[in-house]
Amino acid sequence: MTNRIAKGADLQMGLNFRLHYGWDFGSSPVAPLGLEAPERAALVDADFAKLAASGFRVVRWFVFCDGRNGIRFTGERPAGLEPCVAPAVHAALAAAARHGISILFVLLDHTFSFNPVPIPGTSMIKQGHGHALSHPDLFEALIGNVFMPFWDLIADHPNVLGYELINEPEVVMRRRENWFATPSGVGCRNVPDAHQLSFATMSDRLMRTREAVHQATRAQFSIGSMTGRWMGRWAPLLDPSRDFLSFHYYGDEPDFPRLLEERILPHAERFAVGLSEFYPQGVSCLPPGHAGWPDISAPEFFRHAAAAGLQLAMPWVWRPGANDPGEIPLEECLAVSRDLHHNGSYARSSFVLAS
Repeated sequence: MTNRIAKGADLQMGLNFRLHYGWDFGSSPVAPLGLEAPERAALVDADFAKLAASGFRVVRWFVFCDGRNGIRFTGERPAGLEPCVAPAVHAALAAAARHGISILFVLLDHTFSFNPVPIPGTSMIKQGHGHALSHPDLFEALIGNVFMPFWDLIADHPNVLGYELINEPEVVMRRRENWFATPSGVGCRNVPDAHQLSFATMSDRLMRTREAVHQATRAQFSIGSMTGRWMGRWAPLLDPSRDFLSFHYYGDEPDFPRLLEERILPHAERFAVGLSEFYPQGVSCLPPGHAGWPDISAPEFFRHAAAAGLQLAMPWVWRPGANDPGEIPLEECLAVSRDLHHNGSYARSSFVLAS
């Protein structure tokens, strides 16, 4: 039986994990970047050992990402898994089992639906696969020819916590349907108009995937929303006995405790809830022109999450890239983990807003 995120359970510390975005479960023509390469599998094993020693027991890991790799296409139709996927999955699961790490797999990133872009130095294309989400027959092929074989590889492995269909589904929704639940005419211009989904269509894709997950596995399903403001829209799609809610926090509401109280806690009475992405460096990663970002660290995020009764909190990101905010402070997080073990409740500290 898989492990679970259960309503009312103590907070677990996790993080968003990767070796190299888009290549971990694929095969790079330039260098050995996927876990099928023994040296990359050994690197995951060493990372998991370090994370477990620092109190992290859950990783959120993107699989097919922007579609550059791992999925075999016949024209626009998803036709199956590439051969590199199976050894990569087996290496990931073996490392997780050795170190007591649970994995939440995110099958697709929203970049899957972005405009296609050539990968420099190769004949490969990344992105440009929005048709597989927007067209119902192609989406069924994605489930039957790609996701089902992927779940067969995993075979209810006890170190797999669950699955998300797509990271931040709001990003690929129609421009007239605001990401934050009220019409505004704003949308993601990287997604072609023909591949922007209505809320009804996205809901259908999420529910169809949830149904398939529960038919094929005993794992949980979640929706990795880009904001706590959408919890009320996504909650009706999930089963509180089998799924959990999750949201991301990037300062869209500067008062984080108020966001928890008003947007999250009303659903925490029915669902287990996770904070599945946040920047752990406070105002040091404030985007240009962004006002009202709370200056809170990873330890403070974890303490607020515990005080609010959340079950999971995961900063972004292990092995940060050039556009990411910085390293996750493992030693500080380990201290919080020890505190949480001995003291399950925290008073909410004051927040200093970026000026």
